[in-house]
Amino acid sequence: MMHRRRNFALTLMGVTALTLAGCASAPNDAESGGDTITLSYAYFAPAVSFPSVQMAEWARLLTERTDGQVEVDLFYGGTLLGSGDIYEGVSQGVADVGLDSPAYDTSRFPLSSVIAVPLGLSDPVAASHTFLDLLLEFEPEEYDDFQIITAFTTEAAYLQTTKPVTTRDEAKGMTLRGSAATIPVLEQLGISPVGLPMNEVSEQLSTGVIDGYAASREVLKGFGLAEQVSAITDFPLGIGNSFVAVMDQAKFDALPENVKEVILELREEMAEFAGSQHLAEIAESEELAESEGVETVTVAGADAPAWQAILDEQAEAWVRDNAGAPFDARAVLERTRELAAENE
Repeated sequence: MMHRRRNFALTLMGVTALTLAGCASAPNDAESGGDTITLSYAYFAPAVSFPSVQMAEWARLLTERTDGQVEVDLFYGGTLLGSGDIYEGVSQGVADVGLDSPAYDTSRFPLSSVIAVPLGLSDPVAASHTFLDLLLEFEPEEYDDFQIITAFTTEAAYLQTTKPVTTRDEAKGMTLRGSAATIPVLEQLGISPVGLPMNEVSEQLSTGVIDGYAASREVLKGFGLAEQVSAITDFPLGIGNSFVAVMDQAKFDALPENVKEVILELREEMAEFAGSQHLAEIAESEELAESEGVETVTVAGADAPAWQAILDEQAEAWVRDNAGAPFDARAVLERTRELAAENE
């Protein structure tokens, strides 16, 4: 933690001009007819990724609906803050708004991690609304001192491999890249999981270090992986990733009332937009994968109940793992199921 704090101190020095132009001083100016409010918005992935496209749309709509009262400077690709540093960076004033994945730090964001439990959710629009509704309803203390700007998810994760996987016997002994949410499932399928950033998967596939990965399917196009895998196993393993955009609560509270109203109005809209954008990317990726000869296979009928049993076990495991959390884990899980049913 100390090295991060030193990095933040250096970053703060480098963005002094940005901070002075940002919302810390701008709201009062705007209320008195002064300068435009300028907000900085940080994210770790490239501008072409669907969360980044969501950022740009949010910025456009915020400027449009405030009649130019608010402008947003977008910092993609970790140019202002990297993954894992974004929420702390927002707290320290490095960025006014930050988008990161709480799934990368489930110990800090335990309630948020429920969205990755395999509950039958696979559609990213339904999952995004479920996730946002859950956070707004429970107001978990993991987001204390933050205002949630929006929240959304990817689709479910799928096995995408160099050879078809339709049974546990075929999966056994393979080495696949997984996430915190999918690693327990991969292990029970007899797979050796490894943790890798997605931008390192292509190289590891090309050198034969891994035999594939578990992820949402837009990566086939976004990371050029359609040329490196041969099969997708059509068996959703639970939501692949989740994202939450936040603003420091004190900075949000200092904004003019009309600006705050627009930001809150956009929360649900951006969950819908992000999920829909993700669906479009998935369709493009599937088309590309088909053109590259990637085969979509299904789990063999006799093996499917065992695969489903592994997924079903994850819900009870999540409740056990969060027995000491500052919320009723079973109540959160059951409410997530209800919201999922309402949103599908």
